[in-house]
Amino acid sequence: MLEGTPKADGYIAVRRAELAEGIAAADGLPQGEVGAFSDLLKLLDALLQYEAHERLEALKTLYDPLDPDAPPMRRNVTPEALDAFEAAFVDALTRANFAEIDHDTVQTREATKLLTGLSIKPSRAGIRRIRFFARGVRPEKVVLRTWGGLGAREVEAEMMTDVVVFVGFKAETEVQRADKQAFARMRRGVRPGAALIKHFRNVATAELVTLHPGARPSMRPRDQVFLAAPAIVAGAPVLLNLWPALTVIFAVLAAYFGARGAIEESQLRRALAAASGLIAVGAFVMRQRLKYETQTLRYQKQLADTVYFRNLANNTGVIDLVVGAGEEQDVKEALIAYWALRRAGGTLTKDEIDAAAEDFLRARFGIEIDFEVTDALAKLERLELIARNGENITAIPPAEALAKLDSRWDGLFKFSP
Repeated sequence: MLEGTPKADGYIAVRRAELAEGIAAADGLPQGEVGAFSDLLKLLDALLQYEAHERLEALKTLYDPLDPDAPPMRRNVTPEALDAFEAAFVDALTRANFAEIDHDTVQTREATKLLTGLSIKPSRAGIRRIRFFARGVRPEKVVLRTWGGLGAREVEAEMMTDVVVFVGFKAETEVQRADKQAFARMRRGVRPGAALIKHFRNVATAELVTLHPGARPSMRPRDQVFLAAPAIVAGAPVLLNLWPALTVIFAVLAAYFGARGAIEESQLRRALAAASGLIAVGAFVMRQRLKYETQTLRYQKQLADTVYFRNLANNTGVIDLVVGAGEEQDVKEALIAYWALRRAGGTLTKDEIDAAAEDFLRARFGIEIDFEVTDALAKLERLELIARNGENITAIPPAEALAKLDSRWDGLFKFSP
């Protein structure tokens, strides 16, 4: 394996409709309760989606002055503005079962060379803060091409279903000379004091460094040898003849400007030959420079392809996605925990609910997760769908639960006299 195996996260990679079908097909629910779970899902979804909309609008308000496209009159480049948005955004990511990860370890750098064929060095110039978040970690077989595509090698990598990158750039007052150069290299739309958010899909742990905004591929030793060896072989004879050619040219120039003797025809011919040699040296240098730049462009294209085909959303689009994903995960967690309690037909402890939920997801959908039982029970308790007696927890019957949720939904708006 390329990396140490990360801990399983709480991401439930199942569609809501599939989850409802799985619950309906599972054994153990009291007779007559199966049909109620479909309605329960709809009401839970509606209520939690309404709550999520408020969080979405609050997040967009905090992000607006940090948006790279915000007009000058709405911009706020203070550290306080970045901190306020970052705290709210990290909370939204946590709700959507994202976990923060370290993108730059020794193991990752070595694995990056193996998986992408690139040696990448990220630069933090111009960046005040950068954080990576991921969910849906799973092992996966990756086929690597070898010997110019003639062979293949299979390696096991840790893949992540979703990766979100949060970048806060330095304000104008913090920018140094190296930062100015970094901003000049970055694409249009990145400005000092802004915050950049990007969402990627199906990224290997070893590829995380490629998502860094300051990622730059460096020349591999193999390519350095391929470029340097011909240069040494072809350039050595030219360089050996360079000094004699220069002495001839200097002698002709000295005679021309009257510093010494007259110019003989043989000296003029030698000077022309020397000048031709200098032109050949210049052409050789330019050719080697073009080869180097061509190889560098290949690296840049390979890096761009790695990122381009995995990028799903940017900035406000990511905020929409994260808040929506958080609401979806909330619904699933609450429904599964409620199902586990009703299926038990009595009381369960928190640990027993956690185990029942993980066993159900493993048996029905073949996924291994660390079920967020604390969050699930907190939502059910807030909606008054469960009762606690010490460590023991019970769930109210579905008919009563539907009535409570319906009443809560009706009470959201009260404009009638």
